Amino acid sequence: MQPNRKSVPEAKQVGDALRHRRKELGLTLQQLAAKLSVDVGQLSRFERAEFKIVSHNLQKVASFLQIQIRDGVEKPDAIVEQFTELLGRSARHRAAAIALVRALQELR
Repeated sequence: MQPNRKSVPEAKQVGDALRHRRKELGLTLQQLAAKLSVDVGQLSRFERAEFKIVSHNLQKVASFLQIQIRDGVEKPDAIVEQFTELLGRSARHRAAAIALVRALQELR
């Protein structure tokens, strides 16, 4: 099974939803950490969208807060956003993205 990876915008959306729901329930990070046996620092990182892979602990937190983390086939717009993000990372990422596009064009 392949890990469920999230783009930066998707991670931010999940993090914002986690924070909103936690506050809606009137829980502090420390209280939530104690209830779930998850490190408070890790909870804080989840809320700040400092993750790319949906880990067991992230899934545990989302489940407790009743937040659904979408997985499976991504919408085309999300793929375009990920590709655009990739282009801006570094010259190597840009070169790899260009090579990928050229290889796909050759398949036509």
